[in-house]
Amino acid sequence: MNKILRVLREIIKKEKTTIYSVAKAIGVDFSSLYKALKNGGNPGAKTIDKILNHLGYEVNFIKSKSKKRGGEKR
Repeated sequence: MNKILRVLREIIKKEKTTIYSVAKAIGVDFSSLYKALKNGGNPGAKTIDKILNHLGYEVNFIKSKSKKRGGEKR
């Protein structure tokens, strides 16, 4: 999750906006969004989607060439 949060913060910075401006635009409390985007935060999928939509981005899932399955017991 920390990698996703880092990328979101980088996108916000790249778009020359602030967490405060994004929070206001998507109707989320600034302090809640700030906490959600710091390392260890846990924003919901809807919040991530709202942020990305506001900034003009979308998420695409692409299957990797190598399968990595962790935690499976056989």
